[in-house]
Amino acid sequence: MKARKKVITALDYKNMDDVKNLVELLGDEIEYYKAGLEIFLNTGGEIVDYLHSLNKKIFLDLKFHDINNTTKMACEFAARKGVFIFNIHASCGTETMYEISKMLKDMNSKSLCIAVTVLTSMTEEKMQEIFMTDASLDNMVMNMAELTGKSGLHGVVCSAWEAAKVKERCGENFVTVCPGVRPAWSASDDQKRIMTPAEAVKNGADYLVIGRPITKADDPKKAAMRILEEIEAVL
Repeated sequence: MKARKKVITALDYKNMDDVKNLVELLGDEIEYYKAGLEIFLNTGGEIVDYLHSLNKKIFLDLKFHDINNTTKMACEFAARKGVFIFNIHASCGTETMYEISKMLKDMNSKSLCIAVTVLTSMTEEKMQEIFMTDASLDNMVMNMAELTGKSGLHGVVCSAWEAAKVKERCGENFVTVCPGVRPAWSASDDQKRIMTPAEAVKNGADYLVIGRPITKADDPKKAAMRILEEIEAVL
């Protein structure tokens, strides 16, 4: 099933017991998992070794954002751990992104480093208030994506609404990882710019980050299979 290469299940838990229960329940249906700040910090990083022991691929979603050298050292750590994808904030700037790209090439790393453009929980009004700008959210995302591509990184985290335009601007091989994906039968929660899995894939999303529709479902495996079938129908 090609859809299994599209879905990244978000492990938004605080302890390994909950993680193990879910991963064992989902079995071979899910190959990719996202480990964010909550589970990474609460397990002292154990989550990475555990998922690797099961041959799962990891999106290490720690969103590194600091001065140049500190961000580079964090990225080196992620690459040496052999995670499939890790991320930084595009607002770290082009110099930092370029140096990370060069470092990964020098390491012969297979890890993909992508940049966060604008968080999918962010509205245009909030963005303009924070950054004191009249730029549209769409223009902000596209500018950050273009800077990321020119700096040599592999792709971006963006809303599925923006994926097609990102591909148009940065090329078909530029990776789009899209949170804010919700099946029509699930709640939107705190995400603002959302799409269904089928819509997201048709709009250019390479990877769909899906958490609560699976992890909070009465039957997580059934929910995952339902999502995979929806995606498979449009591939």
